[in-house]
Amino acid sequence: MLLRVRIVSLIYSVLLWKVTSPKKPNNVCPTIRDYFTMQNNSKCWYDFAAESTVPEIIEKTGYPLIKYKVQTEDGYHLTVFRIPAFDQHKPPIFMLHGVQSTSGIFVGLGKRSIAFQLSDAGYDVWLGNYRGTEYSEGHETLNVTDKAFWDHSVDEIALYDVPAMLQLIQQHTDNHQKAIYIGHSLASTAAMMFASERPKTAKSLVSLFIFVGPAYKMTHMRSPYRMFFPLFYPALDITANLNLVQVFSRGYSRRLSRPTCLASPVLMMGCSTLVNMFVGPFTDIAPETIPVYFNQLPGGTSLKTLTFLRESTRGNFRKFDYGEGKNSFVYGSRTPPEYDIKKIEVPIFIIYARSDWATTKQDAIALYKELPESIRAGIYGVEKFNFNHNDYFFGKNSDELITKPIMKVIDNFISKNKEENADHGENVQKNKI
Repeated sequence: MLLRVRIVSLIYSVLLWKVTSPKKPNNVCPTIRDYFTMQNNSKCWYDFAAESTVPEIIEKTGYPLIKYKVQTEDGYHLTVFRIPAFDQHKPPIFMLHGVQSTSGIFVGLGKRSIAFQLSDAGYDVWLGNYRGTEYSEGHETLNVTDKAFWDHSVDEIALYDVPAMLQLIQQHTDNHQKAIYIGHSLASTAAMMFASERPKTAKSLVSLFIFVGPAYKMTHMRSPYRMFFPLFYPALDITANLNLVQVFSRGYSRRLSRPTCLASPVLMMGCSTLVNMFVGPFTDIAPETIPVYFNQLPGGTSLKTLTFLRESTRGNFRKFDYGEGKNSFVYGSRTPPEYDIKKIEVPIFIIYARSDWATTKQDAIALYKELPESIRAGIYGVEKFNFNHNDYFFGKNSDELITKPIMKVIDNFISKNKEENADHGENVQKNKI
């Protein structure tokens, strides 16, 4: 009953917003050339996703929204957005973003966004935001401007943030159902670290992992930016000594990049090119989506988290490297311990893209082969030439190439589980007889 009241109230607020809101100036166009005459161009239009926050986008698109705050074991306050389902017979879907990103990647394409399509299909959708992003900048005792707030790596995201958000979901769903976890890029990294370090806990919280552009051992990364990865550790030391870690870690870059990159069509193309040199030069992002993209990204992350890129391109999948001296104190060995993915007990489905320069097809296939056979749930590749690491959820064809295949994987997984449970029930009944 409460949910129905919320939905009626939401519908009313959306209608009221559409009626009372003055006409907004155009902010997106179908071609780069149209941006030169955007304000007086009849081909251009206003897209609220290019100027709104994630909760605003959800509500303005016409979906119910519940916001949660969850505290991690080490005191960080994380924000999780929920698009509740009418009927909770289907398992909850948890989606987590990658590095320098937020949950905004799952709602940036209007009704075509994966979050909304899953909601339309009757799923209870949860959108996570790990520590350091603009939606998760709280802490029990630390301020976001404190250097200590940013003293975290992927390890803490994996071992504190991921289980905290998953436990929140289980506590607030009927029958305490396990979630289906969809992780993009670094979210797959965190999931594998969590599930290998705490396999029983992961199995109690997640029924299926779907990794989109998984970041494991990225030895085949093609981005020319990888030449700068060895500088991350010296940069971390310098900024820490100068007390500037928080300045370079927070999402300040988006406050600079958004007005700069959207100042003119030329700068827009220049910024897009710089981004695509990391994720892949051949993109499926439409011109009208570029302002939406720069409204959501970059989302902020700690410099310590970025050191994972150096480790992964060297073929390492291990805990943070403090140096031999401190490693001996923290880990009891001179080198950081590896995360053993052979210990993972939750089924994993992998999605890659042929033209993804960050998390390549070769590395995705290598990861899949390294997984225990018992948890290999399948692998699917996007062979489209112009489809890079950011196109999984922002590409104009992402609904056909990513969202629908993901929904098919989920539906098949649920059907298979029902059949297995039914067979198990019949066997138990026969044994009783």
